[in-house]
Amino acid sequence: MIERNAPWPNRLIALVYVFGILVMGGYALWHYLMGDYGRILLPAVLTLLMAGAVVLRLSNHHARYLSSYLALFSCYLLCAVELARLPGDPGLWSGLPPVLAILMLPLVPALLLNVLLAPVWLVLLGLELPDLDSLLTYAALVITGALAPWEKYRQRALDILTSPMDQECSALSTTAIVEQLHGEHQRAQLMGRPLSVLVIHLPQLKMAQEQFGVQLRGSLLECFCQVVRQVGRTQDRLGRTQASLFWLILPGTPAKGAEHLQYRLLDALNGTILVDTVAITANAGICTLRAGETSTSFETRLRIKEQHLLEART
Repeated sequence: MIERNAPWPNRLIALVYVFGILVMGGYALWHYLMGDYGRILLPAVLTLLMAGAVVLRLSNHHARYLSSYLALFSCYLLCAVELARLPGDPGLWSGLPPVLAILMLPLVPALLLNVLLAPVWLVLLGLELPDLDSLLTYAALVITGALAPWEKYRQRALDILTSPMDQECSALSTTAIVEQLHGEHQRAQLMGRPLSVLVIHLPQLKMAQEQFGVQLRGSLLECFCQVVRQVGRTQDRLGRTQASLFWLILPGTPAKGAEHLQYRLLDALNGTILVDTVAITANAGICTLRAGETSTSFETRLRIKEQHLLEART
């Protein structure tokens, strides 16, 4: 179960694990009550293996792949043994493998695994030649089970395309912050209010990823956004225009007010230590709307200010 690739929430994944443990434990208990002691060992051992997979997933976030495959292996092994033993209609046992793969793996690996294992399940059913009814039933289960995660993936992709937020942090995306700038420009012109924009550059962002990895880069971005929210006002809008460049739109703020906020923000960022080793450093510049200036001209000056900040670090 991979949080980024798998469409299922953690609660559903946990419910699948618990349900699997209960089914295997109950199956072992049923054999015990029926006096079929020779068939108790496998479900009992697989119950312990499933419990270990749960502990592994909860204790180690990076071992979620391993816990998924351990749980899937346990379920597959039980299904394979029962399919080989059942003389009549396999019923539930033949339908579990394709559904389990879709529940516990990302969509593409799950579909690939179901296609590769289809001959195995047909052999375990005792079919030397492919039976049309069995093939259609198996294909229907795979396709029907894949509809739900496929729809979740589609909705997630649609949310990413339409979301005004940046994909890596809690700042606005480039398109959204430019639209916000044009809207604030119109409001400032109509109401005769000042408008300033603080252009911020995080020069260490690329270095943080190269030296410490993507996780620290994400932590640095989120910590930066949190500091900006604490220093800024409710009506201020932070947006990301390039990989390491941000705009902080300050409605109703003249140049002196923007300078005061710039000083407080840089002082707060320089005093923030990330992971006890990396201190956040930033450069900033101010652009204030001139009388009668168009939004296109104002945006052009912001782009020039961005270029100056980038060149200052080279």
